Amino acid sequence: GRTHRYAKIHPFTYSGEHEHYAAGDRHVTVDVEGLRTSLFVCYDLRFADEFWALATNTDCYVVVANWPASRREHWRALLRARAIENQAYVVGANRVGRGGRLDYVGDSAIVDPLGVVLAEAGAEETVISAVVDPARVAAVREELPFLADRRT
Repeated sequence: GRTHRYAKIHPFTYSGEHEHYAAGDRHVTVDVEGLRTSLFVCYDLRFADEFWALATNTDCYVVVANWPASRREHWRALLRARAIENQAYVVGANRVGRGGRLDYVGDSAIVDPLGVVLAEAGAEETVISAVVDPARVAAVREELPFLADRRT
C-alpha cells in the first residue's frame, strides 16, 4: 500500500497547539478502492470552507479527533453539517476516556451525504461500520445539484 501524511490545517490555539505545532499547508485526498477520501484532524472540522474546497473531488471525509465531552454537541452537529453541505459521507473518529482534567465521550459516527447517521458509537471504545458507496454520493449530487452553484 501507499502512505500519506496529513498535517492539521488549524492548530487549536485555545489549548496552545500553535505554540508547539506548525499548521499544515495542504489538503490530502486519497483514493481508497474507488472512494475519494479527504483527511482532516480534530479542530479542522470547525472550518467549513476547508471541506467545501474539496467537495467536488471527495466522496468521504475522515476526521480523527480529540473533542471533549464539553463540546459533544458541537462535534455531533458539525459532522452532520459537513456531510449535508458537501453531499458526502463523513466518518468521525473521536477519543474516549479521560485525559488531564477532561472527559472524552467518543460519539464516533458515520454520516451519509444527506446527514443521516448510519452508525454511531457511545462513550466506550468500539468499532463501528457502515456501507460507504461513492455511487450514493453521485446520486445525491445528481438529485440535488447545488454544488454546481457555488461561487469561487
